[in-house]
Amino acid sequence: MKKPLKITIIALAVILALIILLIGTIALLNNIGKSQFHKNDANITNSNVVENEEGILYKGKKYKLCSDIVSFLLIGVDKENLGDNLGIGQNGQADTLLVGSVNTKTNQVSVIPISRETLVDVNQYTTNGVYSGVSKKQICLAFNYGKDIQQCSENILLSVSRALYGINISSYITMDLKALEKLSDSVGTISVPVNEDYYDSSTRTTHKTGSTIKIKGKSAVNYIHWRTENVDANNYRMERQKNFIKAFMNKAAGEISNDFSKVITYYNLMSPFVSTNITLSQTTYLATNCIRMNLGDAIQFKSIPGETFLRDGYSAFIPNEEALTDIIIETFYEEIPQEKPQTASK
Repeated sequence: MKKPLKITIIALAVILALIILLIGTIALLNNIGKSQFHKNDANITNSNVVENEEGILYKGKKYKLCSDIVSFLLIGVDKENLGDNLGIGQNGQADTLLVGSVNTKTNQVSVIPISRETLVDVNQYTTNGVYSGVSKKQICLAFNYGKDIQQCSENILLSVSRALYGINISSYITMDLKALEKLSDSVGTISVPVNEDYYDSSTRTTHKTGSTIKIKGKSAVNYIHWRTENVDANNYRMERQKNFIKAFMNKAAGEISNDFSKVITYYNLMSPFVSTNITLSQTTYLATNCIRMNLGDAIQFKSIPGETFLRDGYSAFIPNEEALTDIIIETFYEEIPQEKPQTASK
C-alpha cells in the first residue's frame, strides 16, 4: 500500500472512531439524563385515584407514568442578586412557579402555572435551620425557609409535589428578576396584550386594558411582576406571564434558528442570575430532544381552575381537585390499553 493512501485510511479511521465515540458519549449522556429526570418517580395520590401494581386507576381507566415525559420546575424569585444568601426568612419569595413538561416522543411541551397563593403544606425552619414542623401556607412562602438558594429551591420542590398530589418534580431552575431583564434585553422588543390597567414604573406610563404594548428589559420585568392588592391580582399577573412566555419563546426560537450560537449567549447571560440542579446529562437530553421543536408554538398552557379568596387578610387559592387531577393525568401519564375479552370458541 502506498504511503499517502495508508495515511489517508488511518486518518479516516481515526475520524470515524472519534465520531463513534462522540455519538456514544451523547447517547450515554442522553440515557443518564433521562434516568435523572425520572429518579424518585411517584404516582398521584388523592381521593379520585386508586393505585395498583400497573400504575393507577382513574375514572374506569388504567394509567402509568409516561417514561417519555421529562419535567422541571421554573422558579422566579421576587428579588435581585440571587447569589446573596441572606439566611432563612431573607431570601425572598417564589412569585412565579411554572412546571414545564416535555414529551420527547410526541414533542408536546406543557406548562402548568402554579399560583403563588396556592394553600399547601410547607416545611418550616427556624432562623438557625432547625426543622419546626409543617404548616398550611401560600406556596410562595416555602422559598423563605432555606439558608441558601439550593435549600430554598428544594423546599419549594417539596411543596409543589404536595400541590400536585404527590407527583415528584426533582429538577429546578431558579432565576431572579435580573435574569429576566438580561434575557429580555438580549432577545429584544416583543409585543404583548394588556389584560388590565397597569402602571409601568420603568417608563412612567399607564397602559389600558385591551391595548397591545412593546416591552423589553425593565418594562418586561414590570409587565410580569406588577400586581394590585385586588384578591384576583395574581390571576391577572399569571395571565400576563403566560403572554410574555409565548411571545418571548417565539422570538427566541427565531433567533436561535437563525444563529444557533445564541444558545451560548443566552446561557452566559443567565448564569450569574440562575441556580439549578439540572446536570450536563439532563441538559444534553433536553437539548437533543428540544432542538427539533418550535418551542413558541409547541407550548400548551394548562391553567388550574379553583377558588381564590381572602384568608387572614391575604389572597389564597385552592384548586379544583378533579380538574387538577385531570391535568396531571393528561400531562404525566399514558393510558394502559385494556385487554379485549376473549370470545368463547364454538
